[in-house]
Amino acid sequence: MPDVTVSFSDAQWARIIAASSSIKKMDEAGVVDAAYLAAKWTTQLGKWVKETERAKAAESVDDF
Repeated sequence: MPDVTVSFSDAQWARIIAASSSIKKMDEAGVVDAAYLAAKWTTQLGKWVKETERAKAAESVDDF
């Protein structure tokens, strides 16, 4: 499995930290960290892949 690296400048990271309350769900406390972003992005990407697979499967059914 490939590793993906995302880098932010210090200024960008400061803005992410400042926006933590908007990035996290209301019931989640604390500030955003790298582990939180990795988990959030992994979950979101998984949802996108499943949606794409469902759409393609529906297209295949419609072709018959």
